[in-house]
Amino acid sequence: MSELGPILPALLDALDASGVGVMVVAFRGGVAEKTYVNESLARSVGYTTADLRAKTLWHVVAPDQQATIANTFARLAADPTAPLPTAVEVTFIHRDGHRLVAEVGGARMHIPDGLAFVFIVRDMSLHRQQLSLLEADRLALVGALASGFAHETNNPLTSVLLNLRSLRKLTVANMADMAQSSALRCLDDITTGAERIASNVRALQTLATRSATQSIDLASVVSSALRLAAPTLEPRAHVIRQIFPVAPVAGEEARIGQAVLAMLLFSSSGFDSEMAAATNRIIVAVEERAGSVVVEVSDNGRDLTAEETQHAFDPFFRSSVRGAGVGVGLGVARSVAVTLGGEVALSRRGGGGAVITMRLPPAPQS
Repeated sequence: MSELGPILPALLDALDASGVGVMVVAFRGGVAEKTYVNESLARSVGYTTADLRAKTLWHVVAPDQQATIANTFARLAADPTAPLPTAVEVTFIHRDGHRLVAEVGGARMHIPDGLAFVFIVRDMSLHRQQLSLLEADRLALVGALASGFAHETNNPLTSVLLNLRSLRKLTVANMADMAQSSALRCLDDITTGAERIASNVRALQTLATRSATQSIDLASVVSSALRLAAPTLEPRAHVIRQIFPVAPVAGEEARIGQAVLAMLLFSSSGFDSEMAAATNRIIVAVEERAGSVVVEVSDNGRDLTAEETQHAFDPFFRSSVRGAGVGVGLGVARSVAVTLGGEVALSRRGGGGAVITMRLPPAPQS
């Protein structure tokens, strides 16, 4: 540990005493080697520190996540300038076989002949009551409120739709032909509006309720997110959809939907909220590129400042322009993408504006 400086060992001991898991991995010449594992991390997965250090790097990672995490780590090690996500969720396998979900954050530092990664591991099952690095509790609260709102809206809405259909049948059967046409048009307009509300409620339920990892139609998730974000997007800019059929991706529909919403809202914040110019554009693309499934949101709004480009993914960053009032923002998108073996990038758009690109690997073929 001497290569990591005199202060770091004391800090690691303090984290261990606080019950926070820590692992330091050195990466030299394409080879990863654990150089430090603290007692808290070893204990949480049922091993001694000596046992855990003797295991391969991915031994305690769930088999279904090993390839994704390994590829992500290799990519971050190969490019010292690649930004690290604030936190990702990783599923570990305890020595007795049960699974536990942890939030893993990291930092990267240069050492002689290579890089060192310091990983902070936080057992989510033990710390649900605390504020996570990505404000997970606040997101969970919003999800619970959204789910409750959707349920309370669905009940009367179902009754409205059923009665509208009954009323239409009665109108056709009993109203004179002269008045029937106008009445049916009114009923059909009301029914269309109610069905649109029902569609939005279903989208809200989908994006608010966590589920098991499954094969996801990304085009469908983006379409649902666009419906929910429409009241924010459409007053500010004309939304252009370029959504093509793509290979399915593996993940949670709610989490991916939250990531897409964060991208859409960040993009919309680049325009004046008071007035939408006729030339304002937000382009939402879903397509396959170079073996990845891509969601890209670009706009011709305000240019990104250097500070925004550097800190837009920080969970507590607030800008007076871009991302103002968006909430946790792009940090959520990056965390979700990295957990799934993908990435999210933010760049300036030629001619003004911003481009947010999320790349996800296709789901494995069954």
